[in-house]
Amino acid sequence: MNDQLGPLAEAMRQEIKAIPQTMRQETVIRQALVCLLYQAVKQMGLVPLAGWKPPRSTRGGVDLVGVDDSGELPAVRVAFVIDPLVDLPRLKDLEWVDCPDKIVVSFSERADKVKQSSFFLTKDHTHLSLY
Repeated sequence: MNDQLGPLAEAMRQEIKAIPQTMRQETVIRQALVCLLYQAVKQMGLVPLAGWKPPRSTRGGVDLVGVDDSGELPAVRVAFVIDPLVDLPRLKDLEWVDCPDKIVVSFSERADKVKQSSFFLTKDHTHLSLY
Protein backbone atom coordinates (compact mmCIF):
# COMPACT_ATOMS: atom_id res chain seq x y z
CA MET A 1 0.00 0.00 0.00
CA ASN A 2 2.80 2.44 0.87
CA ASP A 3 4.20 2.31 -2.68
CA GLN A 4 0.85 3.58 -4.01
CA LEU A 5 0.63 6.53 -1.61
CA GLY A 6 3.16 8.80 -3.36
CA PRO A 7 1.31 8.98 -6.68
CA LEU A 8 -2.01 9.08 -4.84
CA ALA A 9 -0.89 12.08 -2.76
CA GLU A 10 0.17 13.90 -5.92
CA ALA A 11 -3.18 13.18 -7.55
CA MET A 12 -4.94 14.57 -4.46
CA ARG A 13 -2.81 17.75 -4.58
CA GLN A 14 -3.77 18.21 -8.24
CA GLU A 15 -7.43 17.63 -7.39
CA ILE A 16 -7.31 20.40 -4.78
CA LYS A 17 -5.57 22.76 -7.23
CA ALA A 18 -8.30 22.09 -9.79
CA ILE A 19 -10.92 23.56 -7.44
CA PRO A 20 -11.28 27.30 -8.12
CA GLN A 21 -9.50 29.26 -5.36
CA THR A 22 -12.63 31.18 -4.36
CA MET A 23 -14.57 27.93 -3.93
CA ARG A 24 -12.08 25.98 -1.83
CA GLN A 25 -13.94 25.14 1.33
CA GLU A 26 -13.17 22.35 3.78
CA THR A 27 -16.25 20.33 2.83
CA VAL A 28 -15.68 20.80 -0.90
CA ILE A 29 -12.06 19.67 -0.63
CA ARG A 30 -12.95 16.67 1.54
CA GLN A 31 -15.67 15.51 -0.87
CA ALA A 32 -13.40 15.98 -3.90
CA LEU A 33 -10.73 13.85 -2.21
CA VAL A 34 -13.28 11.17 -1.26
CA CYS A 35 -14.36 10.99 -4.91
CA LEU A 36 -10.77 10.63 -6.07
CA LEU A 37 -9.96 8.00 -3.42
CA TYR A 38 -13.17 6.15 -4.29
CA GLN A 39 -11.88 5.60 -7.83
CA ALA A 40 -8.38 4.71 -6.59
CA VAL A 41 -9.75 2.10 -4.17
CA LYS A 42 -11.87 0.66 -6.97
CA GLN A 43 -8.76 0.36 -9.18
CA MET A 44 -7.07 -1.59 -6.36
CA GLY A 45 -9.73 -4.26 -6.82
CA LEU A 46 -11.54 -3.36 -3.61
CA VAL A 47 -15.14 -2.29 -3.11
CA PRO A 48 -15.17 1.38 -2.00
CA LEU A 49 -17.71 2.43 0.63
CA ALA A 50 -17.97 6.12 1.49
CA GLY A 51 -19.09 7.19 4.97
CA TRP A 52 -18.94 3.65 6.38
CA LYS A 53 -19.35 3.02 10.09
CA PRO A 54 -18.52 -0.30 11.80
CA PRO A 55 -21.56 -2.21 13.07
CA ARG A 56 -22.40 -1.60 16.73
CA SER A 57 -20.00 1.35 16.82
CA THR A 58 -20.98 4.31 18.94
CA ARG A 59 -18.47 6.48 17.08
CA GLY A 60 -18.88 8.36 13.82
CA GLY A 61 -18.04 6.85 10.46
CA VAL A 62 -14.89 7.18 8.40
CA ASP A 63 -14.71 8.94 5.04
CA LEU A 64 -13.96 5.85 2.94
CA VAL A 65 -13.11 2.18 3.29
CA GLY A 66 -11.92 -0.37 0.75
CA VAL A 67 -13.51 -3.80 1.22
CA ASP A 68 -12.28 -7.14 -0.08
CA ASP A 69 -15.43 -9.16 -0.72
CA SER A 70 -13.71 -12.21 -2.24
CA GLY A 71 -13.75 -14.27 0.95
CA GLU A 72 -16.54 -15.87 2.91
CA LEU A 73 -17.01 -12.62 4.83
CA PRO A 74 -16.20 -9.14 3.46
CA ALA A 75 -13.12 -7.61 5.10
CA VAL A 76 -12.06 -3.97 5.29
CA ARG A 77 -8.51 -3.66 3.90
CA VAL A 78 -8.00 0.11 3.96
CA ALA A 79 -9.72 3.02 5.73
CA PHE A 80 -9.35 6.77 5.20
CA VAL A 81 -10.19 9.85 7.24
CA ILE A 82 -9.70 13.21 5.54
CA ASP A 83 -9.43 16.50 7.42
CA PRO A 84 -7.46 19.76 7.23
CA LEU A 85 -5.59 18.75 10.41
CA VAL A 86 -5.19 15.48 12.29
CA ASP A 87 -8.34 15.40 14.41
CA LEU A 88 -8.41 13.29 17.60
CA PRO A 89 -12.14 12.41 17.47
CA ARG A 90 -11.74 11.28 13.85
CA LEU A 91 -8.73 9.14 14.86
CA LYS A 92 -10.92 7.53 17.51
CA ASP A 93 -13.48 6.78 14.78
CA LEU A 94 -10.72 5.21 12.70
CA GLU A 95 -9.64 3.03 15.63
CA TRP A 96 -12.99 1.25 15.52
CA VAL A 97 -12.25 -0.01 12.01
CA ASP A 98 -10.49 -3.36 11.98
CA CYS A 99 -8.12 -3.19 9.00
CA PRO A 100 -4.39 -3.33 8.22
CA ASP A 101 -4.10 0.11 6.54
CA LYS A 102 -5.48 3.14 8.38
CA ILE A 103 -4.67 6.30 6.46
CA VAL A 104 -5.08 9.83 7.75
CA VAL A 105 -5.07 12.50 5.03
CA SER A 106 -4.48 16.12 6.08
CA PHE A 107 -4.82 18.94 3.56
CA SER A 108 -4.13 22.14 5.49
CA GLU A 109 -1.49 24.41 3.98
CA ARG A 110 -0.38 25.31 7.52
CA ALA A 111 2.44 22.77 7.90
CA ASP A 112 3.13 23.94 11.47
CA LYS A 113 -0.47 23.21 12.53
CA VAL A 114 -0.44 19.83 10.78
CA LYS A 115 2.78 18.93 12.57
CA GLN A 116 1.33 19.94 15.94
CA SER A 117 -1.86 17.98 15.35
CA SER A 118 0.04 14.86 14.21
CA PHE A 119 1.02 14.34 17.86
CA PHE A 120 -2.03 12.06 18.14
CA LEU A 121 -0.88 9.64 15.45
CA THR A 122 0.37 6.18 16.41
CA LYS A 123 2.34 3.55 14.53
CA ASP A 124 -1.00 2.06 13.42
CA HIS A 125 -1.71 5.15 11.27
CA THR A 126 -0.20 6.23 7.99
CA HIS A 127 -0.21 10.02 7.74
CA LEU A 128 -0.47 11.53 4.30
CA SER A 129 0.07 15.29 4.55
CA LEU A 130 -0.66 16.95 1.23
CA TYR A 131 1.32 20.12 1.98
